[in-house]
Amino acid sequence: MNKIDRLLLDRLQKTFPIQPRPYKELGKSLGISEDEVIKRISLFKEKKIVRQISAIFNTGALGYKSSLVAMSVPASELEKAAAVINEYPGVSHNYLRSGRFNLWFTIAVPPNKSLEVVVRRLSEKAGGWPFLILPAVKKYKLAVVLDILEDGDISCERDSSEKALFLYNLSDHKFVPTDRNVEIVRAVQEDLPLSVRPFAEVAKNVDLGEEDLIDTLHDWISKGWIRRFAAVLNHREAGFVANGMVVWKCPDSDLDRAGMLLASNLEVSHCYARPSYPEWPYNLYAMIHGKSKDECRNLAEKLSEQIGIKEHLVLFSSKEFKKIRLKLFWDEGSNE
Repeated sequence: MNKIDRLLLDRLQKTFPIQPRPYKELGKSLGISEDEVIKRISLFKEKKIVRQISAIFNTGALGYKSSLVAMSVPASELEKAAAVINEYPGVSHNYLRSGRFNLWFTIAVPPNKSLEVVVRRLSEKAGGWPFLILPAVKKYKLAVVLDILEDGDISCERDSSEKALFLYNLSDHKFVPTDRNVEIVRAVQEDLPLSVRPFAEVAKNVDLGEEDLIDTLHDWISKGWIRRFAAVLNHREAGFVANGMVVWKCPDSDLDRAGMLLASNLEVSHCYARPSYPEWPYNLYAMIHGKSKDECRNLAEKLSEQIGIKEHLVLFSSKEFKKIRLKLFWDEGSNE
């Protein structure tokens, strides 16, 4: 990638313009034409560097219940168990990791469903294997923004939309899943068209005017229903071939201090506090990304020194069973 490519990817992740001609606006900031921006993004997608550009929702604000789940499955049963779990549309990521608890997946269930009941049923269908439900008790960072810039590249500042979740009391802005709202969610969670007026195309599909849809997006961001509107990159194709989930055993009284320190590192994309169990005493989690496993291990050591907690594990995924963007308000008829 050349400098313009890197800067464009940086802006697509951080400050995608929600306005009638977003690609033209991106071109202005980079000194290239609207057509050139569209061509470059199209090439990013062909090379699978960019997965999609869309609204990224705060699932909790929309009434969904979500969690990370760890399951202990015998090696001989892994493929069968993973296939059963993957059938559920609310499962977006499913990985094989080392250790006793070796199948790790993320799941979201609609407002009218019980997370515990759904996970228990999946476990029973998969073979009755033991599992741990590990919801985020506290969120210190949730922003998959890869640092693809090199020395000399000037990064753009992140816009304020991602902070909206923390600035507003979500109970004061309750999302109501009317037919209209659900229709809009379903539309804007899909990949934004690569056209001169992409929001006009999306608006037409939901019987709205372009300006009305843009106003709706800004309003939903301000209320914390949408975390941000941005591009999501494929880590490996963007050069980050290794990513590890680092877990620490942290005193509960020290979680906020340690979590905020971890979140301040650019290499950390996610940082959460999660419940611990007698058989799994780890309660502080961070996702880190690097060019190699050794780089991730070295980073984990550095982070451990920074927070003053030596005991940690770095869990690398050895197999990817499922990785998709979660689609909200799916048709629940045949998959429940």
